[in-house]
Amino acid sequence: MIKTDTHHQRFQLDRIALFSDAVFAIAITLLIIEIKIPDIHPPFSDAKMLDALGMLIGKFIGLIVSFFVIGRYWIFHHRLFGYLTNYNGKLLWVNLWFLLSIVLMPFSSAFFSEYYIAGLRIPLIFYVLNICFTGFMNFRLLKVVSNPKYNLSTGLTDRTKVRFYQQRSMIAPLVFMFAALVSFINLYLAYAAFLLIPFFSIWINRHYRKKHPTFFN
Repeated sequence: MIKTDTHHQRFQLDRIALFSDAVFAIAITLLIIEIKIPDIHPPFSDAKMLDALGMLIGKFIGLIVSFFVIGRYWIFHHRLFGYLTNYNGKLLWVNLWFLLSIVLMPFSSAFFSEYYIAGLRIPLIFYVLNICFTGFMNFRLLKVVSNPKYNLSTGLTDRTKVRFYQQRSMIAPLVFMFAALVSFINLYLAYAAFLLIPFFSIWINRHYRKKHPTFFN
């Protein structure tokens, strides 16, 4: 059932947005909590310190990748909720499933970064599945918000704009799926594939910016 009282629905939309923002904030914070200060025993030396920090490189890579992946989805979620004028039960549940995928990110990121040096594929595949889950639920959320049948938003009647958002939302999952496939050939080349995310993002932005500059106002 769609809620129609203007003041009440605005209050409820704010509650949904604030709850979602809190989940994003906690998930991003938990990423750094997984990285512990190196435990170095006497006698202390700079060489020991550098060796200990070197052992944390994988965890920092996981932190940076996950930070920007979560950040990208938060930016998209923030923009998408800017179009909302209404809500219904379907939106609440899809948003909740989407947030579940975000909550899982600190664990899957830590699992991946803990064992990536060992050359194991299971942690990478688990991480990829998490990213794909996030991408799918993000895509589903966009479909619900932009569907005129539900009458939940204004400003999303342009299907080209919706298609632009859909394509952007699927960049990370597709790149991570590609990385998972590459891992069966060369695991470290698969890690390098993560760098494709910003390149595809820039390419899609430029493609749409030329034809539809108003999307970026």
